[in-house]
Amino acid sequence: MSPAALAGEPGARRVSPLLFLLVILSFFLVFAGVSCNAATIRSTIGSVEASQGASAAQSAQASACVDALGGTNVLAYSGWQLAFGGNPAIGSVPAVCTQSGGLPTLDTSSENIGPQLPAILGLISVFLALVVASSGVLGLLAARTRALITAGFAAAAGALLIVDQLHVRDVLLAKISSSAGSSGPGVLGITALFNVNPGVGLVVALAILALAVLYNLAALIVTPASEPVLTPGPPHPPPTLSPPP
Repeated sequence: MSPAALAGEPGARRVSPLLFLLVILSFFLVFAGVSCNAATIRSTIGSVEASQGASAAQSAQASACVDALGGTNVLAYSGWQLAFGGNPAIGSVPAVCTQSGGLPTLDTSSENIGPQLPAILGLISVFLALVVASSGVLGLLAARTRALITAGFAAAAGALLIVDQLHVRDVLLAKISSSAGSSGPGVLGITALFNVNPGVGLVVALAILALAVLYNLAALIVTPASEPVLTPGPPHPPPTLSPPP
């Protein structure tokens, strides 16, 4: 296959189904995680220590625990868990944070936020893009129609996954706030102590979807060079026989 054909419709028709299968597999990875906001927690602990007094050992242990928790997901939600309401995975607590009697054990079922509509719609868009791309491989759709519909479904899936990330952030912070009740910090809200981060699965899915959109749009522009048509030359005249003497 020539480079022009690989970048154009023949290549996009063959590669697109594989890209969407990879997106579906990426739903097994983490799409959203909840981690501690180390800077805010450190500031809150400093204020409490200043008002109530704390020993040097307690301050050192608290600081070490905050440093260990920084960037670590306490809760992790895969794409399937967001779409169908599965229980999240709970991250391991660093040993330095359990030396003073341990932290309360989280119940995964209590952290279940239920099915999220944007994630469901995004997954449906990926499946539809896979069906359309596979139809192109089977020759059931015209090349231009296949590329346009596939790119449209891929773009819609990416937009829905971004909307889902923003929606999940609000849902998780609201759940944290409601579960804390009146026991949270007085000056800062309890939600200020946590961050909701996009997971590696979401990043991978969006990158592959962007590649699929660009690939199929390029297929509408790049036209592979046609093979030269060889026209047969005029037939050779039959040999003439000279008359016998």
